[in-house]
Amino acid sequence: MIPTERQLVEAYGVSIGTVKKAILNLVNEGYLQRFQGKGTFVKGTILRRESLRYYRFLEAFSGEENDLSVKPIRLKRISGFHPANHYLKISPDKDLFELQRIFFLRNMPVVFSVSYLTAKLFKDIDKIPFASFTQKTLYATIEEEYGLPTIRNRELIGAILPSHEVCNALQINKNNPVLYIEMLAFTYKDKPFEYRRAYCATPSLKIFREY
Repeated sequence: MIPTERQLVEAYGVSIGTVKKAILNLVNEGYLQRFQGKGTFVKGTILRRESLRYYRFLEAFSGEENDLSVKPIRLKRISGFHPANHYLKISPDKDLFELQRIFFLRNMPVVFSVSYLTAKLFKDIDKIPFASFTQKTLYATIEEEYGLPTIRNRELIGAILPSHEVCNALQINKNNPVLYIEMLAFTYKDKPFEYRRAYCATPSLKIFREY
């Protein structure tokens, strides 16, 4: 969902007429779609966002996407730390919420994901039923509960030897390297709202990311 017309006026210092015309043009060109009583959405994302997952596993470019299931492990408030607070652009003393999840493919754990969210921005997220994090994506939950859409991501990708915690989560040997992904998610005005560390064990499949 994009901001309201009034929010766009205030954010960019333009007239309401300019905003209305710009939105109408984008609707006519097929980039945006309006839903009565709900708002204006980027076309092509709202129709799939319930089923989209950050991790998509394929055997080849022409292969079919494999379905993943997700199991939340822990969601708790923790003290801030470096580099999470630095990346999220908050002071070092600010608390975070830590969300741990494991993604399964054919009943085998393939991704251990740890997300860090600003506690002040996501007040009471720990009161959301745990089932919400299995039935829909984290981004869909955040957008519905807090009105914050995900605009873009930044990623750092490498390979590391897993820690004891990662070995337990993915049921792998400590000598087996894993794909390590650090990710930042941004919402309006280029504001970072999630710092994520993901550890991926992919012996036979590949993670597919399309930009």
